[in-house]
Amino acid sequence: MLASWTMLPSGIKAPLTTDTDEEHSGLVVVITSFYLVLTLASLIARLFSSFRKQIVQADDYFFAVLVILAFGQASLVLAQVHYGWGKRIEFIAASHRDRMLKIGYAADIQSIVTLGLSKIVTCVFYEGLFYQMQRRFIRAILAITVIWTILSVLLLAIRCDRHPWTDISAQCGGLFPRWRAITALDIVTEVSLLVYSALAMSHVKVSLRKKLLVILALGCRIVLVPLAALRLHYTKIQLDSNEPTLLGAYATTATEIYLSLSVVCQITSSLKFIIAVYEDKDGVSYTDGSSRSTRKSKTPTSTDGSFPRTRVYSTGGIDGDRMRLVDSRRVDDPETDGGGARTGLQIFRSVQFRVQDEAIELADRERNEGSGILK
Repeated sequence: MLASWTMLPSGIKAPLTTDTDEEHSGLVVVITSFYLVLTLASLIARLFSSFRKQIVQADDYFFAVLVILAFGQASLVLAQVHYGWGKRIEFIAASHRDRMLKIGYAADIQSIVTLGLSKIVTCVFYEGLFYQMQRRFIRAILAITVIWTILSVLLLAIRCDRHPWTDISAQCGGLFPRWRAITALDIVTEVSLLVYSALAMSHVKVSLRKKLLVILALGCRIVLVPLAALRLHYTKIQLDSNEPTLLGAYATTATEIYLSLSVVCQITSSLKFIIAVYEDKDGVSYTDGSSRSTRKSKTPTSTDGSFPRTRVYSTGGIDGDRMRLVDSRRVDDPETDGGGARTGLQIFRSVQFRVQDEAIELADRERNEGSGILK
């Protein structure tokens, strides 16, 4: 296949990347490009959601950093392919090999940081959503995630050779056990996040249908567990192979798919079918009523008071803090499990209201004049 590209008609150039028995760089480029598209789509979805809610939460800032890291990691992979990654070692120019390996080394480390940050974004979001439930549990998961990220970076950064970027095969005997430990803790954190969301929702007094809807949406990260195992499988194939630069393309594509879905999972909280769980049929949001965004505004009035004066007071509402699940002694949701007064967790409704003070002085004066009271 490689020889056929050298026999092309005059004026026709060979493709920049291909997917053949001797080269898999084309596969890496396609998957990485798809990763970039999904990351960009996730960013647009979060921006649109923040614009509609007119609030920016702590997890939104972490998500912005996550997107930057994701784009950076994808750029490193594309640069690595440019210098020969995905080809047989004999087809890679000697002047490009060292640079290719260094870029791949940086891409591996940044993939771990990106994945760790996606878990941190999820933890911050959960703590804001279920802020009175199992706080020690979610904070413990957050601490474990931070520790896992730091240790994983160190395990991948420190390898057998004093030039660690050259250790991409079985010549570094301790590299695969490190990947196995990284993957095991990775799966533990993902399962812990799923368990936490299920436990938190089990204490919320809404209908079973709504509970399952939220649990399924928040538990979408469970798809990352088989992807983590798949990445480990292809990493082992790379390390055991005599052609690590060729078969390493499969490990790279598995990593890019893994990272892309970890970013996409961050937009579930912004989807309409999730927001609907916290809104009634009229679109009124349910919050804990502790919003700090109380506003007061006035419309211009004339000096003689002949125009209506309107004061608008807004308390709570969708412009306040993120919708939260809080303690309550009554359950007012008609779809709650059970009825009557029951202690538990309830989604409180916060209502915006207007108070209009109209100028009725002149109307009263005319009426009084007509009665002969005022001369």
